[in-house]
Amino acid sequence: MSDLEPEFEMLETRLMRAWMQRDAKAIRTLTHNDMIIMFGITPPVLLDQPSFVGGAEGSLRCEGFRFNEMTARKYGKCVWFVAHIDLELRVGQEEWKGKFLLTDLWRKALFPRKWKLAERSLSPVSENEKLSDVIHSMQLWR
Repeated sequence: MSDLEPEFEMLETRLMRAWMQRDAKAIRTLTHNDMIIMFGITPPVLLDQPSFVGGAEGSLRCEGFRFNEMTARKYGKCVWFVAHIDLELRVGQEEWKGKFLLTDLWRKALFPRKWKLAERSLSPVSENEKLSDVIHSMQLWR
């Protein structure tokens, strides 16, 4: 586990709870004004920060979440946070539940100097142990 993981797990949890509670102010506090979210569906869909906040207050509801495997890694002045997450979402009248891959890019705001979410990608995950084993065997550091 990297030394960054506890800090970013806490930030991620705060953001997910704000989404569940439909707390627009907390979501804005934790995200950059120019943040975008890409939903990895076909066709893919992007939401900017105002659209996400509006959706979170309206028909894009998070009803439950649980982080599983996760990692946080510094990249220049940013931090990548990647996790498998179990999600229970409601999009309009549609339920969207299951395992997802969450990829977030965090960067510090100029004022105040706090970490804020800059980009998020959220995609459903399909299980394929055979493929996972083959790719795992390619790791040169094992």
